[in-house]
Amino acid sequence: MLDKCCIEVGITTSGASVSLVPIQFYKKTENLALEEQLVIIHDPSLEDELLLGVIRNVTKLEPLIRDRVRSPFVDRPEVLDQTILMPFTSAMVRLYATLKPSTKSVLEVRHVPTPGSKVFVIKDGKFLNDYIKSNLPIHIGNHKYSGWSINLDAGFVNQHVGVFGATGVGKSRLVKALIEELVRVGKHVIVFDHSGVDYTPYFRDRVITSKEISISPPTIASVIAEKARLNWQTFGEYLEVAVITYVSGDKRMKRQQSSQLIDPQPSTQASQVVKWDKASFTKHLVDSMRGLGARDSTVEKARLFIDYFIESEFFDELNKRTLSPMDIVNMALKSNLVVIDLSLDPELVVKQAIVADVIDAAWRLVKASKAPLDLVFVIDEAQNYVPENEWTICGDIIETTAREGRKWGLSLIVASQRIARDVRASIRANLGTVFFSRLSAQGDLREIAAYMDLADVSEATLAQLGTREFFVAGLMNPLRRPILIRVRDA
Repeated sequence: MLDKCCIEVGITTSGASVSLVPIQFYKKTENLALEEQLVIIHDPSLEDELLLGVIRNVTKLEPLIRDRVRSPFVDRPEVLDQTILMPFTSAMVRLYATLKPSTKSVLEVRHVPTPGSKVFVIKDGKFLNDYIKSNLPIHIGNHKYSGWSINLDAGFVNQHVGVFGATGVGKSRLVKALIEELVRVGKHVIVFDHSGVDYTPYFRDRVITSKEISISPPTIASVIAEKARLNWQTFGEYLEVAVITYVSGDKRMKRQQSSQLIDPQPSTQASQVVKWDKASFTKHLVDSMRGLGARDSTVEKARLFIDYFIESEFFDELNKRTLSPMDIVNMALKSNLVVIDLSLDPELVVKQAIVADVIDAAWRLVKASKAPLDLVFVIDEAQNYVPENEWTICGDIIETTAREGRKWGLSLIVASQRIARDVRASIRANLGTVFFSRLSAQGDLREIAAYMDLADVSEATLAQLGTREFFVAGLMNPLRRPILIRVRDA
């Protein structure tokens, strides 16, 4: 079997353990000494066992000219006879699993290979899928060197997924492939496309613009407070009361039965029958605050700040939002995929409000039905929605989903350039699978290593990765430990 799929490149040396094995390459195969190559170690003393690992820490050595040992050749290189040099290439193999050929199964590594065991680089990884299987396989890409078409397990998407990398590494391409594969295997996906250019052009028949989606009264109150720069502790309760009473003043909002799915077609009747108008709402807010006993200075500040900071168009556009967040959830449950183009709402606070309301609608449906939904939320440019040490309208509901969503079939895929500052600690600690490429800051790799086994992947290795090259580590990876993949073509 090994003769057909592998190339013999060297032997193991002394000092091995069940996790790390030192090896030396044959002189004729040193050109294959590439980090992240998949290798097989065959130890004749281990019956019916092949050790699978990854090459790390490739080093070029020479016995006569050694590091930290003074040699006369350093000062007088002209006297060095090149014919007496014996350079060689060594490396470490990080062991990932034991393959059992008789049963085509995978076991944990339990035995240390004997020095002198042969090492084979895998050149055709197709045979690995006979051993390494996934319950709900999806294909995002192949191993960079062996071409192994790695089947990730979509069943673990409910443990949440993070995609991290610097600008230009191909995060959007990877997330797009994830979306396509999750939909293919029957998952329901809602994509929040922050810029409107990463996913909207590829799924045009599934796109809803953010300006079509209504915002709940409590969230409208939060948006008004944010846009008008009114402190929530002081003005929050006043705004919530005013918005709710304004919306329900003449005709109450049409109540929707969340215990059953609603027709996924866009509603022909606006969910908010009241007509929004800046002047009339401001007057209503002033009257409401006075009725609640607010001080005159507090009332006047609210009126002045709303008049100065919020344009009339904001209130006019509220009248055009006819799709409820629950409509969006039900559309995704019926058609498997909805992409929300957030780019038409330039105000970040409005984008955050829509994300908050759609996810909240899913939670309301869960509580009403008391059954899991199997729904995945894709949050691109996550630094705008769940940044660390900063409150956002949607931050708490996303954090709740990260902590408790897996029990109710609510999953997250978050993508960002950084992890340490772009995503709250409580969210990144709940990511069961992480895709990462070149990172924007050195501390990001250490952050990932704090809660996930990175098996000696170094920052130097990340710096050399090309476009669309990512490590995948965690639960969706059948080996759990980092494997370098090249994301498939679009």
